[in-house]
Amino acid sequence: MEDLFWTTLPIDGQNADYHIIFENETYCFLPKNTALPRYCFRRTHDEWQAVDEASEGVKDNAVDALEKYLLKQH
Repeated sequence: MEDLFWTTLPIDGQNADYHIIFENETYCFLPKNTALPRYCFRRTHDEWQAVDEASEGVKDNAVDALEKYLLKQH
């Protein structure tokens, strides 16, 4: 597991803090508030894929955060 960064995602009209990790070729958003769901994404064939239905719902905002982070690393 590799710790990457923290970000805020809009969830149900409120902002929620998420810790992003990289593990088993998957980027996972772990909520600071454990009552919230976790979201995971994979990059395959130059395209971001949500690993489950819940992740699909926040994909655009999560992918934006991931791409900003990854661009800063280059």
